Amino acid sequence: MKKTILLVDDNRMILEIEKEFLQYTKTEVVTAYDGLEALEIIRTKRPDLIFMDLEMPKMDGASCCRTIKGDPTIACIPVVMVTSPLREEDQDNCFTSGCDDFIAKPLDRDVFLGVARRFIPDLDRRKQRIKVNIKATLYVKNEILPCTLYNLSSGGAFVVTDYFGIPNEVINISFILPNGTNIECHGRIAWTNRINSTVPIGLGIKFALKTQFVRNSIKEFVTWSTQQSSVQEWSQ
Repeated sequence: MKKTILLVDDNRMILEIEKEFLQYTKTEVVTAYDGLEALEIIRTKRPDLIFMDLEMPKMDGASCCRTIKGDPTIACIPVVMVTSPLREEDQDNCFTSGCDDFIAKPLDRDVFLGVARRFIPDLDRRKQRIKVNIKATLYVKNEILPCTLYNLSSGGAFVVTDYFGIPNEVINISFILPNGTNIECHGRIAWTNRINSTVPIGLGIKFALKTQFVRNSIKEFVTWSTQQSSVQEWSQ
């Protein structure tokens, strides 16, 4: 069943940008232009996730979020506040509103989708992704950090680690696939998960500068694992 994401902003251009970020995801996207309109939609459609601008006419984002979190029937819906380039007072306003997270403009696609995946892990499945438990190593700023791959696709991985870094930070990663293939490649941090949710605490990493060997090896392993999983499900 498709998840529903509500985008709330009085700026139509921002809404179009956010909709474009979500265009390849398996979600239904609904929009509203102020907090009052958003509340009507929330109470009728019960979206799975809300991205809401902080500053809007009629009812601003913080007031709308406080109303949502004060209503037991809809308080469980995650709200991500979208702010102008972050000022300290905006950050305080976000926290006191009870929101689940916040991001600042100008919007970055990877950061936006990374936050969305915290609440809807199956948001984006353009690339085959498999769940794994593979020991790995991060190389960051001359540090060697042991970690574990939680899931893997040909384009990236989610890594269970206490190191968070910052979005777009470049790292190196190495691991050995279960078939014995040694993988070493560059990557960049696409998103971070610092709180308990449906995925562990750690980093979403987007692979970069992959050799043809690395690209083919990961793709073949992911495809093979997906086929094996399908056979096992069918046989059961």
